[in-house]
Amino acid sequence: MNKPSSPTKSSIRLKQRRWAAPVLVFGLVGLSQLVLPSIIEPYRLWVTVVLYGIAGSAAAWVGLTWLDNQTRQQAQTEQELQQVRQSLSATQQQLLTVHDLGREIASAADIQKVLELAARAPSQLAGATGSTVITIDNERARFKLDMAWGLSDTYLQRLRQRIDYGIPSDRCINCKLLSARVDSGCIMFGGLDELAKQEGIHSLICLPLTRNNRCEGFINAYFPSADGPPPEQVQLLNIVATEIAAALDSVRLRANQKATLYVIERLTETRHSLNELLQQTLEAALKGWGVAHGAILLYNETDAAWHHWTQKGLENGLTQSRFGPGQDNPYWDMALHLADKARQSRQPLLIPNLSAYPINSNDLHSAAVAPLVAGQSLMGVLLMATPRPDFFQPGQTPYFTAIAHQAALAVSNAHLHTQVQEMAILEERYRLSREIHDGLAQTLSFLGWHFDHLKTLLDKQKYDQLTGQLDHGQQMVREAYMDVREAIDGLRLEGPRTGGRLVADLEQCAADFQDRTGLDITVEAIPVPEGLSPETELQLLRIAQEALANVRKHANASQVWIRLQQQAGDHLSLTITDDGDGFNPAAPKSRGHIGMSTMRERAQSQHGELAIVTAPQHGTQITVTIPLEEE
Repeated sequence: MNKPSSPTKSSIRLKQRRWAAPVLVFGLVGLSQLVLPSIIEPYRLWVTVVLYGIAGSAAAWVGLTWLDNQTRQQAQTEQELQQVRQSLSATQQQLLTVHDLGREIASAADIQKVLELAARAPSQLAGATGSTVITIDNERARFKLDMAWGLSDTYLQRLRQRIDYGIPSDRCINCKLLSARVDSGCIMFGGLDELAKQEGIHSLICLPLTRNNRCEGFINAYFPSADGPPPEQVQLLNIVATEIAAALDSVRLRANQKATLYVIERLTETRHSLNELLQQTLEAALKGWGVAHGAILLYNETDAAWHHWTQKGLENGLTQSRFGPGQDNPYWDMALHLADKARQSRQPLLIPNLSAYPINSNDLHSAAVAPLVAGQSLMGVLLMATPRPDFFQPGQTPYFTAIAHQAALAVSNAHLHTQVQEMAILEERYRLSREIHDGLAQTLSFLGWHFDHLKTLLDKQKYDQLTGQLDHGQQMVREAYMDVREAIDGLRLEGPRTGGRLVADLEQCAADFQDRTGLDITVEAIPVPEGLSPETELQLLRIAQEALANVRKHANASQVWIRLQQQAGDHLSLTITDDGDGFNPAAPKSRGHIGMSTMRERAQSQHGELAIVTAPQHGTQITVTIPLEEE
């Protein structure tokens, strides 16, 4: 039950005057009947008429005024309630949108999908004109454009030039306003002020993508009004940005962990010295988890002692070939304590906070350790640690266990392998098999169903429908043939390669594409530096082939441009641009979503980045950037 409200001052005064009203009425009646008749007997009739007329009119006036006030107040209250209902309805709709976005973000399987959701969130939640997702290259302290939504091709081209020219990331990281009008001097509008106004953009807000107290990028939302969206919508956008940052971190970690499993699995099939194998295994594991401190310790059951074979980020005593007491190194106690616990339990141990353990971990706050067990034999432990608190969580145990298992196999089989296989060939076969399964196999399956349908139409003598279906079947056969040709071209590239063929291969690929499709294609390839690895050349060429396949299947383009150039002395970029229909990043499956993810995987396998810029009816531009220093 609702608690009764306390009386107001006006209601108290009204109650007090209510008791005085009868006294006043009786007084007036007595005055009119007892006193006045004796004084004004000759005018009694007129005085009575005037007295009762005034009293009645006053009572009617007061009553009607009160009713009018009550009617006005009720109308105002109903109007306010209607506004509140509308506001609540709008808020509920926004919260439902945030909920749906959150579910999509949480279920996103790859970075491409997360970036697409991030790019369209401002339009869904706050009516933004357009948006961009810009992440930070921490090594070069510069921005990179990962995704765009709703902006014109002209504006995006100018923005990309501005970013390529160089926008210091610290300017935005240290910005306290995180919003700007088009003429406020914001560096994101630098040189684009007039163009922005022409396109109806008058303000932007920056939504930081922050993870573990570190800014990894921004969602920049552009608005037609100078004041931007109301504060409550900005709050919702910040909530979504937080979820996007967490999802990007999670997806990247899962992708890195899967890649680590694959790399370590391949190491078990290669021939290395034990030290070299351990070093490569440790580097792969640390890179997969994005940490800089770790070691692989081998245990000798004969002398019951730990032997250190490789480490990274754990200096001083751990550089010795054998552990032992008396070494003045805070990492020694931590490593030995955790290694013994994993050895005794033979179970992985993921520790969010090392302060709960009786060890001196110095500046490391979270750690993970797993036994390296092959069969019934314990060979050692894999240890990783980081200064970031709460980084390793028990929920990550399955991935960590799998990595430790593969590392154990690598150690166990290091002296047995005699044949060296190139990892790039295996990866390429895997990608090609997946592409054939997702493309050609499905096309052939659909063709089988289509011919069954044609037979049904023929049996039912529906000749009017049969003609159109035959034309459609012929088109599908042509598409299948093109898919086969492209798959054959891809398989042709799998054999042993030598460096220095990238430009010639791109030109040959473009010529084959033009012969098959009749589309006008231009290749502008600046000679690349010597020493580019055959694996990098292969991945760049396969990205170009995948992009051209998407153009053929989906773009409805008339021209295609391929540009290969060296940037800033230490990066190589490959750009494939078409003048076709473009596509909606929010609906990737309608245009080669698997292909986009495959291209991004290929770029990342070479420590590179893939950026996609597109909008409906504005064509598509795919840019892959590879750091040359990684070579």
